Amino acid sequence: MPPSVAKMLQAALCVALLIGAPAGARAELSHGSEVPPPGVVAQLDRLAPQRPGTVDLYAILVGGDGSEDVFRKEVIEVRRVLEERFDAAGRTVTLVNSKASAEPEATLHSLAYALKRVAATMNRNEDVLFLHLTTHGGSNHVLVLQHPERELYGLSPQYLKALLDQAGIRFRVVVVSACYSGAFVAPLAGPSSLVITAASSTRQSFGCGNDSQITDFSRAFYLKALQQTRSFPAAARTATQIVHELERSAGRKHSYPQMRLGAAIDDPLRSLEQRLGNGKR
Repeated sequence: MPPSVAKMLQAALCVALLIGAPAGARAELSHGSEVPPPGVVAQLDRLAPQRPGTVDLYAILVGGDGSEDVFRKEVIEVRRVLEERFDAAGRTVTLVNSKASAEPEATLHSLAYALKRVAATMNRNEDVLFLHLTTHGGSNHVLVLQHPERELYGLSPQYLKALLDQAGIRFRVVVVSACYSGAFVAPLAGPSSLVITAASSTRQSFGCGNDSQITDFSRAFYLKALQQTRSFPAAARTATQIVHELERSAGRKHSYPQMRLGAAIDDPLRSLEQRLGNGKR
């Protein structure tokens, strides 16, 4: 692609990104010189470099709603699993809204900055981005970003797609553990993407609350299914069966977790599985 055309496309994408955001978020994102929370920068400065010829997993984990501690605790559990099972130590960034945590805040700006920095560190044509988002979701299909001490704007499927496209990350695994999260599947799906959600676009998910260590879907996916395999698609199918059985036995309406797997991401995911050894360790 000629440089002039690439610049035009990048400019158009930036305009779309700003137009799709709420007014306050547009003002925030239009100031590219704004420095994100120090903790975000510190984590990103410590990221391990990419290794030529090796498919590495770079992870960004987001706990969006600080009003319930389950999301902070879930990020901790997900990070542990990815580091232990997927060699993600040194390549993981956490963004958490919580009054009980010193983690950097999860905002639209910090997420955009993290994606940009991770994209610059990884090999975008070889490595895989793993993005996990856990929070409350509404029937308006916007994920809640809420901090106890400041007002934040939510995250829509279209806005997240724009952030990912602007970062230029090719291979993406996106897991959304929230009510109505199925609305993220169609906008984020593509040949180089794997999208996994805890519910359909019209159903609630379950398992939130301050007393919970992790949401129900994430417990099934990370703590059960991914202990048996290093295949994300296979684990998603197993987690869906586990959740379905739990909901049926409890007499709850089914949440119908979703998955969309692109053909082009299959090879790097298989390479990662083969390098790590597919199965228990």
